[in-house]
Parts: sequence; C-alpha cells; structure tokens
Amino acid sequence: MGWLFQRKQQASAQQHCLGIELHKGKPYAVLVCNGEVVQTYRPQPEDNGLAGLEQWLQAHQITAVPVVISLDELDYQLHLVEAPPVADAELADALRFRMRDLMTADAADVMLQPFRLPQDAYRGRMDMVFAAVVERTIVKQLVSWCRHQQLQLKTITIPEMSVLSLVAEFEPESAVGVLRLDDSEGMIYLLREGAMYLSRRLNIGAAALCVQEAAEGELSLSTDSQVDALALEIQRSLDYFDSQIGMGVVSEIWVLAPDGMDVSDALPQLETSVNTPVRLLNPSRYHSEMQTVEMTASLALALANALTAQREVA
Repeated sequence: MGWLFQRKQQASAQQHCLGIELHKGKPYAVLVCNGEVVQTYRPQPEDNGLAGLEQWLQAHQITAVPVVISLDELDYQLHLVEAPPVADAELADALRFRMRDLMTADAADVMLQPFRLPQDAYRGRMDMVFAAVVERTIVKQLVSWCRHQQLQLKTITIPEMSVLSLVAEFEPESAVGVLRLDDSEGMIYLLREGAMYLSRRLNIGAAALCVQEAAEGELSLSTDSQVDALALEIQRSLDYFDSQIGMGVVSEIWVLAPDGMDVSDALPQLETSVNTPVRLLNPSRYHSEMQTVEMTASLALALANALTAQREVA
C-alpha cells in the first residue's frame, strides 16, 4: 500500500482552502492558497468555543471556501476492534450492532465510521478495524455552523486521519511514529506505508518535560526522569508495533511541537532513551514569505486538513 494522500494535481489558480482543528475545546485554523499558508488562527488562552474563530473569519473575509474539520478528541471515541466478516458496505452497521454495549449514547443517536487496518496487521491473524463513534448532534452542529459561516464543508474527520494526511505530505519510506504532547497527556501514532496501525494515549505530557531541577533540599522529579518515563511509554508502543502487530521497527519519531510550550531541549535525551531518531516535525515548506508562524501541533493538523480540502477540490 502506498501513500494514498500523495500530492496530485494543483487546484485551480488562487484556490483558497481552509483547515480547522478542534482541540481541547478550542479551534485552530489554517488558510492555504494552492498549497501555501497565507493565514493562520490560534486562539487566545481565555478563548472558548468558536466565537474567536468567527471573528477571524469575518476580519479576513473568509467565506465560500472549501473546509475540512477534524473533531475535538473530547467529542468522539476511537475503538480498535475485530472486524465482522462482512463487506465494506455493511461494516458500519455490523459494528454498530457489535459495539452497542460500548457506546455511551443510544446507537440511533451516534454516527460510526470504520477504518480498516491493512491485511498485514497482526501478521494476518486478525482482521482489525478502527471505529470512530461520535454523537449525531455534534456533527449536525458543525454542519450548521459551517452553513452559517458560508463555508463549503467537504469533510468532518478525526485527528488520526489528519495525522495520516500530514505525514503523507512527507512520504516516508519506512514506518514512523508521530508524538503529540499536551500539557499533561499525549498521543502516539504509528504509521507505515499510508496506513495507521496504532493510536495510543500517553499519561505524560509536555509539562513534565519542562520541569526544572529542584533546588537543594527540595523534592522534585528531574527533567531526565520525566523523559525516561515518557520514553518507557513510547518504547512499549514501539514494541507492540513490532512484536504484536508484526510491522517491524519504527525508523523515526516525529514530534509535533506542543501548542503551549517548547520541549526541544528534552528531545536529545528522549532520542537516547528510546534509541530511535527523534525530530520535530515542522511543515515550514508550506509557508509563504509573508507567513512564517510556528506550526505547533494543532496548527499542523489544521494545515493537513486544509491540504486535504485542496486535494478534494483538485
């Protein structure tokens, strides 16, 4: 399987597309024109909801543009389950019946989207599928909001697919891991040849990597010990990817710059601890000369969504 999201033809001249990433109750947005970033929106710390984004859209007169939105992780559930022996067209309904006890809402009130893992996952012993479950009202609210903002909604997706799309822009030749860290938690995604094989939550975040050494006589964990704790969680994921899923060794760990802090000083130690190359993933090649804002994690996924919208238009 190759990278299905590889860049194809360019959209028509001066085609603007918008990507929105919803994260921890806040929106992030990137506007691109023919693959080049021209505007970005990052919420203020006190912002909640979509009001600030609405003002930004109005200020820049952004209307009638194609948009792809990724759901807030707080608004959906992602399950990895064994696929029922049915055709793709029947998979969602079969999963809805099988997973009815796992759903927090009535089955009639949720939408379910399956994503099959490649056949080589788990050495072909099991047919596995990711199932994204979201309450129908959340999707309806986003559709209504886009209509009110006069945006051309193309797709509502999930961050896992945004990560996959972002990594596809770099077309790695071997398996890679993507690390996303919030203040107190994180996510690791393991991908190979255009598919995601593992999405796993981590119980340690960027704040732990910015801990300073305690003064003499004070009790505190050092940054090194926190890096080692994170490295252990990453190593468990890498080992599972290799031994259980059967997909071999991950060649690199790509770190999405956290939205609220700088962890770059801790990355060399992390690289030593996991014995795997670790580097920041910075999609700066999409910046225009006038737009050089740092692409932190949420903006990077908003960019991936904008590029997805562009491909759909093309």
